[in-house]
Amino acid sequence: MHIPRPAKLLFQHDNAWNTYLEKHADHLSEWTALSVERMLACGTCALGVRRYCCASPACTHSRFFCQSCKSKACSACGMKATEQWIATQQHVLPDCDWQHITFTMPHLLWPFFNNNWPLLNDLFRCATHAMLRFARKLGIEIGIFCALHTYGRQLGQHPHIHLSVTRGGLSLKHGVWRSLFFKKKVVEQIWRIAVIRLLRKSYDRITPAALAGYGHLRDERQWGRYLEAQYRRHWKVHFAKKTRGAWRNVKYIGRYLKRPPVAASQLRHYSGGAVIHQYYAHRTQQHRQQTMSQEEMIGRYISHIPARHFKMVRYYGFLSNRKRGALLVKVYEALEMEERKKPEAPGFAALMKGFLGTDPYKCILCGDRLRFAGAQAGQHATEMLSERLGGIAKKRWLRAQPSG
Repeated sequence: MHIPRPAKLLFQHDNAWNTYLEKHADHLSEWTALSVERMLACGTCALGVRRYCCASPACTHSRFFCQSCKSKACSACGMKATEQWIATQQHVLPDCDWQHITFTMPHLLWPFFNNNWPLLNDLFRCATHAMLRFARKLGIEIGIFCALHTYGRQLGQHPHIHLSVTRGGLSLKHGVWRSLFFKKKVVEQIWRIAVIRLLRKSYDRITPAALAGYGHLRDERQWGRYLEAQYRRHWKVHFAKKTRGAWRNVKYIGRYLKRPPVAASQLRHYSGGAVIHQYYAHRTQQHRQQTMSQEEMIGRYISHIPARHFKMVRYYGFLSNRKRGALLVKVYEALEMEERKKPEAPGFAALMKGFLGTDPYKCILCGDRLRFAGAQAGQHATEMLSERLGGIAKKRWLRAQPSG
């Protein structure tokens, strides 16, 4: 019997996902609903099955593997994608000094970015533009990779950017490596100006008057005054200590890159429609718990699923796709490093060996190898979602019929 993963249990216990859709389907994007549908079908026969048979002619053992969903709402697939990304990055990023910078903003600005993915897309440019422009004025090409993080420890809205930048760059004129660092106060001020300027120009994309608690911002004049007040508040830009190599930064960013916001270890249990979520509080440096309804937890969970084709990690400078091919080799030469070949991303078998210590393609009866013997296609997520919504619509119709 298939045992649902903890994240699945959040949606399946007491038919919670169907109940949530009955109330909020009109306000959900199709992509968000599809991502959850794929996650719920992950690891089951619904998405398809592959059959493997033992290569030994004397052995009759067969094993079936259910297809994975590759959804960003799925913790299992997210872990696999994260490990593959980390393995690739450690062979690409140059071995030099790196600095990790976290860009945050006052909490009163968070609601304007809530599920506003076009605005979140522009947030990357706010964090990187000033650094790139400053370095290029000096004739230096730096390397940057950064990731968007939309939630805090308590899973509420908290958009911020995690950025890792080289503490130096390639001199475009002389082809040598030159040291470079950024002053915290200067970077903080430029970030503050960039975000306020972005919001000032985005009044039509936000419509703050439509948000709860912001009805007083009825026109752009009041919007400008509000932003001016936020500009004068304290903005925290955290500069971590420099590190040799980007390995630590890659591991840190990787934890949030492709995984859903809730880890299996953070969900304690479900009782009477309530969920206990455990998180680590930075201020007290202690583990704390919060209790909320399944409906609220599901709402927070799915609010952080990225829009379709949205890139949660971006590359700039000599790491950008447009420049990487020509400049990365020169960076290796300037740092006296050997050119690195792109490694093969770890597959299913390698990840299983690493996490569970077992080889999934080894016969448990005779120890020989399992060979691919065939596959059966499953349903598409759109079909499963259509069936679910159809059932909910029929249920609503039956309720609306007069009794008797």
